[in-house]
Amino acid sequence: MTTSDTIGRVPRPRGVLSDEQAQELEARRQLRDHWTAAYREWVVGLLADGCSFGEVSKATGLSKDTLQRWKREAK
Repeated sequence: MTTSDTIGRVPRPRGVLSDEQAQELEARRQLRDHWTAAYREWVVGLLADGCSFGEVSKATGLSKDTLQRWKREAK
């Protein structure tokens, strides 16, 4: 079986973004980075306020190792 035999997929050219698509992608990346930083800051704030690593881990789904690293990096 060759690739062309599978489920009727049509090959598309790779790496072709219009200027508009590239600008939209960059804007969304910047927005994501902003919210990721804000979320990390909020989580570290919970730890600073006295919440345990276990409590925050359970509530956020983040591992305790990740929480410890984020707290250490925030100092």
